[in-house]
Amino acid sequence: MGDMVAFQDVTRIQEMEGKFFRKLHSRGHVAKYTFDDILYRSSEIKRKIETAQRYSEVDSNILIIGETGTGKEIFAQSIHNHSNRKNNPFVAINCAALPENLLESELFGYAEGAFTGAMKGGKQGFFELAHRGTIFLDEIGEISPKMQSRLLRVLQEREIMRIGDDKVIPVDVRIVSATNKDLMQMVKSNDFREDLYYRLSVLDLVLPPLRERREDIPLLVNAFIRKGQSDQKQIKITDTAMKKLSEGNWEGNIRQLQNFCERLCALYKNKLIDVYDIEMYFPNKSKKKILLSEQDEEMDLSPGIHLSERERIVQTLIKVNFNKGKAAFELGMSRTTLWRKMKNLNIETN
Repeated sequence: MGDMVAFQDVTRIQEMEGKFFRKLHSRGHVAKYTFDDILYRSSEIKRKIETAQRYSEVDSNILIIGETGTGKEIFAQSIHNHSNRKNNPFVAINCAALPENLLESELFGYAEGAFTGAMKGGKQGFFELAHRGTIFLDEIGEISPKMQSRLLRVLQEREIMRIGDDKVIPVDVRIVSATNKDLMQMVKSNDFREDLYYRLSVLDLVLPPLRERREDIPLLVNAFIRKGQSDQKQIKITDTAMKKLSEGNWEGNIRQLQNFCERLCALYKNKLIDVYDIEMYFPNKSKKKILLSEQDEEMDLSPGIHLSERERIVQTLIKVNFNKGKAAFELGMSRTTLWRKMKNLNIETN
């Protein structure tokens, strides 16, 4: 009888740990954003960040509720990076992007020979990959009743069973889910399990749409334009144009605003963007719009009479809903003169 002690060089353990996290990083299982990456001026978002920071200090499940494009995943990643799980995996999956059978195998994994085409040795599911970390279930309202039952067991027992296997695997994960649907209404209509809803929504975080935090729009616009322009493309936006952007409904919220700013950066080179430039591509506007020809895109409209006269004509056309007769009357000129000026200034309507 005796004792045996095994020693191992700590550098080898650190190398193994480094390889493990590099592998997770290559798969994208890392949270990139923190609360410092959230741009805001509104007191509402400040309160949401403070609430989320308090949530991150405990391991309770969180349900993030908000319209499409309000930044639910950024908040989820920030919560992970502010928690004591920040050095462990952050695994995100969009529940609406995969069919039920594929979603099940991705979440829970499968054993070797579980079905035709199964990998030799089986495959880890996302819950196993997220062990000691966080799993983010986006669009949780889209999962089927069968998946709801399986997910409920994971939440209750903190253990999973791979498809085609009979072994139970314990998992230590923090679940953050997100939805743009009214889950309580889905519970009432029997489309979502009530017990699962209360398991997921131990802590709730409701994100406001962009139209309820308009003071944040100029800050976001400037950030998106800075990101979209290169050294060769210096773009600025006037106060009038910024005011117009701040008045928009932005039903797609921050994502729609970002896409709109990318379009502006692609269309205008070394130009001061004014309100009529915004009007041409502004969402939720009239079906009629003012178009620039390719020749006009290269025309220097900065100083002089062309800018002021063109802007006056464009704004008048918008005001009278593109009725050229009324526009000519408002401008104090004949329809023929208006038509000629529109042609010379490359103003077209359709």
